[in-house]
Amino acid sequence: MDHDVTVRGHGYALRPVGFDDAALIVALRSEGGPYINRGARTEEEQRAWLARYLEREGDYYFVAERLLDGSAEGLAAIYDVEAGARRGEWGRFVVRQGANAAIETALLVYRCAFEMLALESLVCRTLAANAQVVAFHDSCGLVRASAEVEVMHDGIPVRAVEHWLHRGGWPAVEAKLEPVAQRLAARMTRQHI
Repeated sequence: MDHDVTVRGHGYALRPVGFDDAALIVALRSEGGPYINRGARTEEEQRAWLARYLEREGDYYFVAERLLDGSAEGLAAIYDVEAGARRGEWGRFVVRQGANAAIETALLVYRCAFEMLALESLVCRTLAANAQVVAFHDSCGLVRASAEVEVMHDGIPVRAVEHWLHRGGWPAVEAKLEPVAQRLAARMTRQHI
């Protein structure tokens, strides 16, 4: 969806994805490891996907950029937004190897969902084998569904863990993530000097 939503944090900001990000998206997704859907394999394929994305309603795709120098270090999206039900899904989450963008990107996604888009709930589905990201969502305080679900991963059905964050739980999650994001941003600033 063609949108102008931006979210600024302590060390990172989320800005809308554009056609000029095609090479970045292909590179990050190809470097992302076994838990990332491969998607487009060339810039041309990615531009075609972006053209379709820009026509879809309820799909907010972002680049996570470091505030110090504007370097792009990750991707995330809020999509399948149901305006009437005021809920959506977040994913397309990939962070460059060695970057510190994951925690603040998650924080900014939640801030966008609950404070800017006024959603009531947000779901994310993580491949069950991706234990590190499943544990991250657990540690943030998201509510884990009682049963695993099945999602398509590179065209193959696989088990996934579903986590929910409802508006009422957002303040507690924010209270956990905000100080960590502040510390990481301060450390980046010290290293940059």
